[in-house]
Amino acid sequence: MTKLLFTFFFSLTTLLSFAGNHTGIYSYNKGLNKANATLYLNQFSEDTAFFMLEAVSGMPDFFMTDTKGFVRITDNAGIYRSKDSCGIEFTFTPVACTLRENGSCRYECSTNGKYKKTSAQLKKGTSLLPAISDKNGIISKDSVYGRSAPHRSAPASVSIPKNESVQITDEFNGYYLVEVNNKKKDFLWVHKKNIQVLK
Repeated sequence: MTKLLFTFFFSLTTLLSFAGNHTGIYSYNKGLNKANATLYLNQFSEDTAFFMLEAVSGMPDFFMTDTKGFVRITDNAGIYRSKDSCGIEFTFTPVACTLRENGSCRYECSTNGKYKKTSAQLKKGTSLLPAISDKNGIISKDSVYGRSAPHRSAPASVSIPKNESVQITDEFNGYYLVEVNNKKKDFLWVHKKNIQVLK
């Protein structure tokens, strides 16, 4: 059920270190067959974070919301705004993150709630898998680096050689999330211009 995410943030070996970094995994669960949600947040600069979130409404409908985007961070608060004017406010404490939608969001399942911080690190795990696609590609340029988030300011952590085969698992903001064929099986964001998609 958590196809969401994330193995995608991931090889965060060079994540920036600065005061007030809110990177981590946050979740809430109201009980068996009741509303639950998981938020993955990668703060890759002092004022910007990338998030992926999956929320499920619980019985009887089990509506699902699956969303991602960039959050503008100021101290212990953040704001996300989509192109359709939906906005989500993030309020951080050392142990939690509270989300509050504005009146313009049209999600099937609300993302509102207090999410407990369950980990300060984003790690690849068996229950944290992105939405696997059937796309494959090859790296088409020299000296291509994979990033920890789909943004040019995100840390570039792993060099991927030209002609390396990759599996494309997601896309956002002009980047593909790919699984790299190395020992760690890293999941990294690579700009689309650096990948030739195979048919």
